[in-house]
Amino acid sequence: EKIGKTNVLSRISTLTSNEREILVDELVKASVELSKTQTGALITIERTDDLSSYMQKSGTKVNAPVTPELLETIFYKGTPLHDGATIIRGNTVASSAVFYQPTQRPLNGKYGSRHRAAIGISEVCDALTIIVSEETGKVSVTYKGELISIPVASFKEKFKEFYIASQK
Repeated sequence: EKIGKTNVLSRISTLTSNEREILVDELVKASVELSKTQTGALITIERTDDLSSYMQKSGTKVNAPVTPELLETIFYKGTPLHDGATIIRGNTVASSAVFYQPTQRPLNGKYGSRHRAAIGISEVCDALTIIVSEETGKVSVTYKGELISIPVASFKEKFKEFYIASQK
């Protein structure tokens, strides 16, 4: 099932170049810190496909600026919003505790529900999702049905490249 496409420009492309740089920096800082503490996280960056239906079905509206501190608090184990995904719309945390249909395809290796959900959402829309494993602290990205592991030491450079490439 394919999510409805919007006919407007990508929410990411409506950001200025400086706003995009700041967003990348904030997401990288949060991802690196979450990795260090092995705090599981699923952060989806909305692009042209509208994710409102997911937010309405299972999410909790947040509507706050993206900051590492906010993302670390959201994913802190035991908080009400830590399960599920957080959706970034533009440079705002739009919603948290959002659940996606996990991929149904067989995967090589052992992947938990976060990874399967991230692959699942990337199979039905053009969102870019960051996954932090709570078991290993490893950081990955999903886009267009692919799961790409990125070493923490080079996450900033690799994520920035991937983020920019995914906008084309």
